[in-house]
This record gives sequence, structure tokens and C-alpha cells, in this order.
Amino acid sequence: MTESGPCPPTLVVCSVFAAEVEALWQIHWPALRIRVVRSMLHVCPARLGEQLEAIVEEERRSGRGVVLVYGDCYVGMRQLAAQPGVVLTKGANCAELLLGRERYRRDARDGAYFLLPEWAQRGERFFAHELGLDRANARGLMGDLHRLIVYLDTGMLPVPQEKLRAIADYCGLPWESRATPLDCLHSAISEALGRLDESVIAG
Repeated sequence: MTESGPCPPTLVVCSVFAAEVEALWQIHWPALRIRVVRSMLHVCPARLGEQLEAIVEEERRSGRGVVLVYGDCYVGMRQLAAQPGVVLTKGANCAELLLGRERYRRDARDGAYFLLPEWAQRGERFFAHELGLDRANARGLMGDLHRLIVYLDTGMLPVPQEKLRAIADYCGLPWESRATPLDCLHSAISEALGRLDESVIAG
């Protein structure tokens, strides 16, 4: 456990991997608080920023340090994390936090589109409703940018094969499931907690 001032810090977590963070929290950091923010706010980065800024302000007023378990998900993220008592996990996005930098970059260079369990549960509706892409647009965009849909199986849920097949058909790409242990996510959060402790000591 780590502490920041009189109160244990708070992990502010994107719901896209809330189940994974909570599984780690139960084992490693049960004294910390967790606050979960809806992942679909990513489709409107301004709203995501407003939500995160309000949460950080509230936690800091309560005397708690904050670890943002996020990638660089909106334009003001690094400015938000530059405040005293606030740190951001190191990773461009949720997939990199789960996979680690080297594996993420290698797979991304090979054309992978990473799909996490929360998004996969929505099936093709994730692209049609949340992202606003009809089948033709989804196939055009995904085909231009990617060659494969990679489902990151963190072991929290059964692999939703029917929904993944529907997504693959909607986007016109093959898919595969890859076992994704939580080691890299654990390391990223632990490292961020360490930086939070250092900032408190320095202050």
C-alpha cells in the first residue's frame, strides 16, 4: 500500500478495464479508493476532460492523491496530471497499458486494432452507434488503417466469439483472441503510485 498525506490515494479508472484494475486492487491495494469513469466519454473528449477535471479537483480537496489510470486520452490530460498530487500512468492508451510498450508498438505496426472486453460486449453496435460508422464506412476506415482485430482476453470474461464474429464481419477484417495477463497493467499502476509517493516526499 502507498499513502499520500493523511488519506490513501484514489485510482481514477476508465471503465474499459475497470474489472481488471479492481481484480488487481483486491490483491495489491485494498486500502486505496477507486473511481470509475465511463469509457464512452472518449467519443466526446471535451466531456471526458470535464469529468476527469471535476473528479481530480474533488479528490485533491479531500486531501487525496490521484493516479489517473489512463493513456493520453484527451488534449488536457498531461496538464491535468501535472498538478501536485496527481500522476498519470505511462502508456499511450489502454491497450498499451495492458500489453506493455514493446508488444503494443510491435502489434500496432503490424496493423492490429485492439479491442477490449467492454467494447467487444457491444458487438457491432460499438461501431454503428458509439462510433457512428455504418458498415461501408467501418469497412473503409478499418481496412485503410488495420489488417486484423485483436481481442485482448484479460480472463475477466469468456471470449464473446459470436460478437467478435459480428464485429469482424461489420468491419471486413479477420479477428483473433490473445491472452493478455495483467502483469503490465499492474506494473504501470505500481510505477505511478511510486511517482505519487515521490511527489509527496518532494513536496
